[in-house]
Amino acid sequence: MSRALKILLLVIYLLAGVKAMAQNTVSNELVLFTDRDFCISGDTLWIKIYVPKEVHNLGNIVRMQLESQSGNLIASRALKCNDTHAEGFIAVPDSLQTGLYFVHAFFNAQRNSTNLKCIGRSVYVYNRFEEEIDRLPVLETRGAAFETENAANKIDISVEDKKYSRRDNVKGVINAQVNEFVYLVASARMIEPFSHANTGFLNFGMKNLNSTIPAFSEKEGILLSGKISNKKTGEAANELVLLSVTGNETYFDYYYPDSTGVFHFLLGNAMGTANVILQPLTIGEKLFDVDVIPNFMSGVQQLKFDTTFVNPKQAENIENSIKGTFFNKLFRGVSISSNDAFKMSNPYGMPFYGWPDNHIVLDEFIDLPNFKEISRELLIGLQYRDRNAELTFRMLNYGQDKFFDAEPLRLINGIPVFKNSFFQDLRSTEIASIDLVKSERVFGDVRFKGVLAVSLNDKSNSWLAQQPNIFQLKVPCIEYPKHANYSSKSESRVQIDTRHQFLNELVETDGSWPFHFQLSDVKGDLEIKVEAITKSGELYRTSKIISVQ
Repeated sequence: MSRALKILLLVIYLLAGVKAMAQNTVSNELVLFTDRDFCISGDTLWIKIYVPKEVHNLGNIVRMQLESQSGNLIASRALKCNDTHAEGFIAVPDSLQTGLYFVHAFFNAQRNSTNLKCIGRSVYVYNRFEEEIDRLPVLETRGAAFETENAANKIDISVEDKKYSRRDNVKGVINAQVNEFVYLVASARMIEPFSHANTGFLNFGMKNLNSTIPAFSEKEGILLSGKISNKKTGEAANELVLLSVTGNETYFDYYYPDSTGVFHFLLGNAMGTANVILQPLTIGEKLFDVDVIPNFMSGVQQLKFDTTFVNPKQAENIENSIKGTFFNKLFRGVSISSNDAFKMSNPYGMPFYGWPDNHIVLDEFIDLPNFKEISRELLIGLQYRDRNAELTFRMLNYGQDKFFDAEPLRLINGIPVFKNSFFQDLRSTEIASIDLVKSERVFGDVRFKGVLAVSLNDKSNSWLAQQPNIFQLKVPCIEYPKHANYSSKSESRVQIDTRHQFLNELVETDGSWPFHFQLSDVKGDLEIKVEAITKSGELYRTSKIISVQ
């Protein structure tokens, strides 16, 4: 055998090995589709997630993440999925450094899987304040690439012309082969050559970095995990942790931490961002710290990277992309349309302490200067004791016709209160209503010797400020569906107007799907792209490139 033939066979063998290492069939993995290969810091990355039927039993909340090359969690979202998919966005931080980043997802119930896979995407982020980009990281691990098949013979993208002028209208039709695909996503973007050549689908091996979070199936709610520790010694504490949610005075929960101080709560049917109040329950002056445990699984632990120089032409294209995005925001703003108000339904159908024996609406009575006068005039069955500069409350036990020997559960705006001085100076004009419960109530294995619940007109809860052992946390819950709104602030357009439907849109799996959009002032090549999954699990891709002159 000649030397040349041996070399040729060796090359063929190596290429076949690389091809074999790359997965090209979807089985039961989540598959993510992004609307672009790169974005500028401050941009919005729109994402669709294919959810195969094999994982429908794992819940209906998908955890979507943006992870850095070094394995840091940059952003995350909890998305509610339907039978086939979930969709959402990631707001790329304005201060994020230039580099290679990764988008992937998982179900919380998959945390303990030893071989969890996700087909996600790599994207480049270019910081808009960076003056010069001369080198960029690239993926070295070839086996992580997920190979797509050419769909040219199964999906046809037709447009009226191959060349267009700036601000022209582009019209076309996408035709998919009948009874072939289960999921199709279309998008249109100006090509930035470097990211176009160095990004794509990746087969992530997901690694659980927070083993203290249980593999709980999140359905119609999100799991909140944290840890309580002694502020002075740093040692784990196991005091009872109380949870309240501002804006929902009927909700309450508690958890007994384990020996490591870890606790968990399920926030059911919580939409938007919750303002959560956590309180360790203790006797005495002991102080605590509470830390939230991020619900994060890493996808980059098995990846290796290299660095490559950017040639002058590539650097020029990247610079033009950064400028284009800046002027797009300046002259033609993009807003995100959504309902951002926090919403959480009442899981009990009543206040967590049950129906009150008395519900007093303060507007119906004369103004009273302090809580002592309010209790004396309006709160029959509540004993207000102010002795030796110490204020205590006792509630009448209706069943026994005597007062309880312990204080009732005290609430202000649904938040448990353990300093009675907070009530002392409340005027009747500051209070919307008061609930009185004059019997022992049981919630789980916690007993209350009556309940005093005060609802203020002011829901800001400023009285919580600087209080020890009270921790206010902003907790992102299930993301509301969001859409992009484009509003022209000027006749000049400097980036493609995708008219919402072409950001990252689902396409009918059978038949024709017409589209149209208007071009911007940017010259260059524009790619109209369709990515699809067949019924047999193959991932296909096809595109049409048009020239904008």
